[in-house]
Amino acid sequence: MRLTYPTWATIVLLAAASVGAQAPPPPPPADQRPAPAAAPAREPRPEETQFDAEAVQRGQELLVARCGFCHGSNARGGATGPDLTRSPMVQEDENGKQLGEFLKVGRPERNMPKFELTPQELTDLATFLHAAIYQIGNRGAYKILDILTGDARAGEAFFQGAGRCASCHSATGDLQGVGAKYEPATLQERMLMPRARRRRGPPGERPTPPWTEPNAVKATVTIPPAVSFTGVLVRLTDFDVTIYDPETKQMRSWLRKDDLPKVVLMDPLQAHMDMLRKWTDDDMRNVTAFLAGLK
Repeated sequence: MRLTYPTWATIVLLAAASVGAQAPPPPPPADQRPAPAAAPAREPRPEETQFDAEAVQRGQELLVARCGFCHGSNARGGATGPDLTRSPMVQEDENGKQLGEFLKVGRPERNMPKFELTPQELTDLATFLHAAIYQIGNRGAYKILDILTGDARAGEAFFQGAGRCASCHSATGDLQGVGAKYEPATLQERMLMPRARRRRGPPGERPTPPWTEPNAVKATVTIPPAVSFTGVLVRLTDFDVTIYDPETKQMRSWLRKDDLPKVVLMDPLQAHMDMLRKWTDDDMRNVTAFLAGLK
């Protein structure tokens, strides 16, 4: 099955002439143009819970040295030990009290030895475990740092050249101002995974059907001898196919047998999907820096 790639953006040049007006100076050579400005750093979010960073560090080092051989270096489980962040005893622990009582006796029947820890070690270990549990339960509050570490000029060169991004997009067309519209982390996510899992809307709000999205997969269904219908793909199996007509807002369905009627798909985002296997870390960071500077 061969997929086609539509051109999504064109550059429209506007020219105005007046009597006596002077022609504008030619643009500077590409190698002399200033690099796009970097996006401003995002304001840090206030954290709901604070943990002593030094205690967390000491607690992790202690866990690696004394417990990591069973429970892993991050307490999420190892070759023989369970995930400590899922332990009810650890979750209900109060600053190491319950944890300390447990460690004094261990569980010999399960090859869990007892440990003698100092009060400071016990506090550090408990702090690390509670910080790990908090981070797991509050992934949405995680602050992504150091997104803009690439070279914007190199990113522009990749965008215009090897990456072939300019075959569908334009920095002065559909992507104009994209750096001001999205935070760098969101911008990078949309660049790498434009069809990521859709998020739910506010409670009570009816979700938008996926086939009404601008970049939904299109399908052309050909009925013998040569009648074709094109719409947005809703469902495709070996037994049936359904498409949605945006103009009439109606569904069309056909039963299928032996791959008939013939269905040809066209994914507007296929180029992004193909790039997932080709991105290097440097190219990804450089293009992100370039796009973030498009204000």
